[in-house]
Amino acid sequence: MRSRESRPRRNEARNPRGRLVGGLVVLAMCGAVAACGDDGSSSSGGADATEVRLVTYSSFALPEKAAEKFEEETGAKIRVIASDDSGAMLTKALLSAGSPEGDVIFGIDNTLASRAMSEDLLEPYLGPQTDSVEPGVALDGEAGNHLSPIDLGDVCINVDQSWFESKSIAAPTRLADLTDPKYRDLLVVESPVTSSPGLAFLIGTVARYGDGWMDYWQQLEDNGVSVRQSWDDAYSTDYTVSGGDRPLVVSYASSPPAEVVFSEGKRTEPVSTVMTDSCVSQVEYAGVLSGTDRPELARKLVDFMQGPEWQSEIPLTNFVFPVVADTPLPEEFQKWAVRADAPLAVDAETIGEQRDAWIESWRSIME
Repeated sequence: MRSRESRPRRNEARNPRGRLVGGLVVLAMCGAVAACGDDGSSSSGGADATEVRLVTYSSFALPEKAAEKFEEETGAKIRVIASDDSGAMLTKALLSAGSPEGDVIFGIDNTLASRAMSEDLLEPYLGPQTDSVEPGVALDGEAGNHLSPIDLGDVCINVDQSWFESKSIAAPTRLADLTDPKYRDLLVVESPVTSSPGLAFLIGTVARYGDGWMDYWQQLEDNGVSVRQSWDDAYSTDYTVSGGDRPLVVSYASSPPAEVVFSEGKRTEPVSTVMTDSCVSQVEYAGVLSGTDRPELARKLVDFMQGPEWQSEIPLTNFVFPVVADTPLPEEFQKWAVRADAPLAVDAETIGEQRDAWIESWRSIME
């Protein structure tokens, strides 16, 4: 879920998937529980059976306590190989399909699942808890035999209410509001070419406006929307809560709790709210990479990611919801994380058939 793009930064407000404590997350991953290369990547050569390599996106934060438990049970450390956002991560993985740089890939979401099936990228395998996940989360068809659901959340517009209050401007509440000239130059989104939340948001506009979605994007373009390559760029650099100049950002419905968690006691409640009218459901999946030389250990990691230790820790490390039903939620999620009642959605088959065409049409407007 999940990239989960990658999907605050995960450990920076999605944590919120951004920069509040991003440096600390990287240091932690490179320290006690994981090893990182100088450039955040690694080749498959030189790895040994005392580690399992997890390919993911750059804003992923390893659940450290769960990782320590995995090492206790298996004797293997989790080595994180992280680069780019989810879309770019998947593109890179497809280029090395059959000769992977890792053992497990995490962060392929429901908008990218059909693309992951286009090459010999994944071995058929499902985690044992897939039957226990929330309804509608497990994939159908071929992808459903290769990708195990791990986390879920809604991609939504986050609104910096404090900014709007300081300017005495009423904040937008609907997607249609974002084309109003009074919100000119206030919105930042991620590119659907490279970012999974960016692609999810694009799909949400298709779901809302149907054949008129391109007209909507032309209106956003005319109204000064900013497009960034990744969630980190948009949330951690441009969003006003992170010190930027755009008070509207495509992020997650579970981003607001991170504002409190990482405020070091300065905030007792979030300043951001979620525009629920804009929410699009996103699920993140993990799969065993074809060609791994440690398939048994890779399957154990997928199993463990659906287990109680991992599932209970991901809300406050990656600021997404656990996918296994009845997993207890931390207080911060119970108070401030949002689940849209009726998120925008397009069926997986249509996404698979039309995704590339939608992206190219979007590029004709925005690039």
